[in-house]
Amino acid sequence: MRKILITVSTLMALSAPAFAAETGSGPTSLGVFSDWTAASLPASHVCYAFTRAIGSAKTATAAMIIVTERPTSRDEVVVNATHDFPAKTEVAVQVDDQDAMSFYTAGPHAFSRDGRATVIAMQKGNGASAAWATKTEKKHSEKFSLAGFSAAYGAIVKACPAK
Repeated sequence: MRKILITVSTLMALSAPAFAAETGSGPTSLGVFSDWTAASLPASHVCYAFTRAIGSAKTATAAMIIVTERPTSRDEVVVNATHDFPAKTEVAVQVDDQDAMSFYTAGPHAFSRDGRATVIAMQKGNGASAAWATKTEKKHSEKFSLAGFSAAYGAIVKACPAK
């Protein structure tokens, strides 16, 4: 269920203008904080912050890191890739020169095993990278800026407090 909600949240964020025009509701911007964007889905009490990979086009197919807050589920950190990960792939996410954190995969999503630790590392860092093996390449990696992450995270925690 969590995977579905994250995917829906991502798609809604990327299609916010079209969705809002059709339904009269949709994501509410919480602000743009340097390289991070924060938004909420007030009807579902979900807030999220995201950034796209450095150098990627700002499209729905760009690799992204998304941090999601819900009243009963905190600090969900996901790397969305541009394609499905091979089965049983582990994604190594590294913030600056800290030890890499292992994310497990399902489809095009890689989920943090310890979201709180990942958020803490991201708050202290300047940049992150996600690396994994693919079917066609020995290793693929994406780089992400963490400029503005702490402010974006603060906005989503404030807009969607824990219960």
